[in-house]
Amino acid sequence: MRAFSNIVAFLALAILVQTVNAEWVRQRSASLAWFLDITFVTETKGWIVGSDGTMLSTNDGGTTWKAEPRFTTDTIREIHFTDENNGWLLCERNIFTRGQNAVSYLRRTNDGGKTWERVEFEDAGHERVVKLLFNKLGTTTAFGEGGIFYKLQEDGRTWKKSLSPIRFLLLGGAFGSGPSGAIAGAGGTILFTSDSGLTWEPATIIGKSDARFNAVHFVGEHLGWAVGSRGSIIAATGGGRLWRTQESGVDADLNDVFFTSSNDGWAVGDDGTIIRTRNGGNQWTLVNSHVKHKIERIVFNGKRGWAVGFGGTILSYSDATKIDPDGKPTIRPRN
Repeated sequence: MRAFSNIVAFLALAILVQTVNAEWVRQRSASLAWFLDITFVTETKGWIVGSDGTMLSTNDGGTTWKAEPRFTTDTIREIHFTDENNGWLLCERNIFTRGQNAVSYLRRTNDGGKTWERVEFEDAGHERVVKLLFNKLGTTTAFGEGGIFYKLQEDGRTWKKSLSPIRFLLLGGAFGSGPSGAIAGAGGTILFTSDSGLTWEPATIIGKSDARFNAVHFVGEHLGWAVGSRGSIIAATGGGRLWRTQESGVDADLNDVFFTSSNDGWAVGDDGTIIRTRNGGNQWTLVNSHVKHKIERIVFNGKRGWAVGFGGTILSYSDATKIDPDGKPTIRPRN
């Protein structure tokens, strides 16, 4: 009888731990800004950016976030660091105050975000630049409305406009660990590269989709996923040349996707939507986010995850709890 009771207790504890692992918890942001991007530079240093020039930073691995001094009221659409000191902000001028200036511009730091100098795109106009795409091998691209492309030159400062046959809005992109990558956008647009972004070609989607694809994520060199409107998900196994549709089980627009391994992945979207897969996307399960706001971005830093979005939303997730051989909760160290 005691053995049976021990088994029941163990199973109850296991279920409890699994429940805790599945929880997304809202963090205090002290802001109502529309958060548009989040990144971690190290295990402890991270950034969140968004509307009205809002920037938050953390020095304790995302446990707490503090507001940075505001140096602009323009929207900060994206933040990316190439190392601890060097980073870029993709900014969008306020429609009411930009006048004849270009819609999009950049800010650059070489002191870890203490100061940010403004950098303009060459020959920029009223097209909105939506995404910065950095390849580990050194190629850097920016793209957006009307299929517009910019490439960062060897001086590390000048962004030159390049020709593109695409006229659709381009919204998301990612590289794998090697030279392969993909860019996605409206009208079911998927472009792939096998030469680190020097050239881009249209990819093929099996189960053709006309979705607006918002984001792309790769694991390793060849495995990729893209997500978009009406719950659309497609996956690639060969670096981005060929994609196959997956069933998400949701109708909400999906805005971002992140895989921590070839099997474990997450996607986030409108109306507080968070879905998870444990088998590479063959099956996706809806997870309770406890919010109804639009979620824009998701990122994992070790075993901890964050999702950010509208209304100052910051959600955190920890997969750090497991059961040791003695049946006691323990903390799994980060990778």
